[in-house]
Amino acid sequence: MTSPEMWFTLYAIAGKGAVHRRVTMTTRELGAMLGVSQQTASRRLAECVRAGLVLKSHSVNGTILQLTEEGIRELERVLQGLEAVFAPPRDEIVIVGKVTEGLGEGAYYVDIYAQKFQEALGFRPFPGTLNVRVIDEESRRAVNMMKKSPPLIVPGFVHEGRTFGDVICYRVKVGEDINAAIVIAQRTHHSSDILELVAPVNLRRKLGLRNDDTITLRVVPLHRA
Repeated sequence: MTSPEMWFTLYAIAGKGAVHRRVTMTTRELGAMLGVSQQTASRRLAECVRAGLVLKSHSVNGTILQLTEEGIRELERVLQGLEAVFAPPRDEIVIVGKVTEGLGEGAYYVDIYAQKFQEALGFRPFPGTLNVRVIDEESRRAVNMMKKSPPLIVPGFVHEGRTFGDVICYRVKVGEDINAAIVIAQRTHHSSDILELVAPVNLRRKLGLRNDDTITLRVVPLHRA
C-alpha cells in the first residue's frame, strides 16, 4: 500500500518534470521540498524505488529520477480522489436503457480482469456482462454527464504475453440495492449507445431480464460510493 509520505515524494519529484523526462535532484533538494531532513528524504525515495514507482540512477551532478508508469498511475489515483472530493453535488444521473444481446466476449474479459475489478470496485463480478442500449436523448445526455464525472480506472496489464488496456468504470445502482458498474474498455466493438455492466450477480437471472426489457441505472458519484 502506498503511504501518504510516498505520495508527497512522488508529487515533489513530479513537480520537477519527472513525469515526462528524467530529472536530476539531490536528496538535500528533495528534503527541502518535503520539509524533512536529507536522511528522511533519502529513505522515502528508497521506498518509492523499491515499490516500483520511481526509476533511480546516479550522475556526478546528483540523483537521476523519473516516475515509472505505476508511479504516474498512483498520482492519477490521488488526483481522481481529490476531484471526487471537490466535485460539487449534482442532480442524480439516471440512465434508462433496454437489455440487448452481447457479442459473447464479456465472460472472457471479465474473467481476465476479475481480480482488478474486485480491487477497484469492492466486488468480484459475475463472469459476464449485461449489455444495455440507451433508448432516448435524455439518457444519452445522462451518459455524457456521467462521462464528465470522475471515474474509477482499472489499470491495464500484460497477461500471457498479451496487453490488456485500462478500463474506465462508473459505479451504478441497478434497482434499489444491486451494486454494479458501467465498464468502458479502451478497445470495444460496441457502439456508443451500448453500455456494458458488471455486477456481483447474474443480473439477467436476478432480475428476470430478457432482451428489450427496460432497465434503470443510477450513477453513484465517487464521493458517495
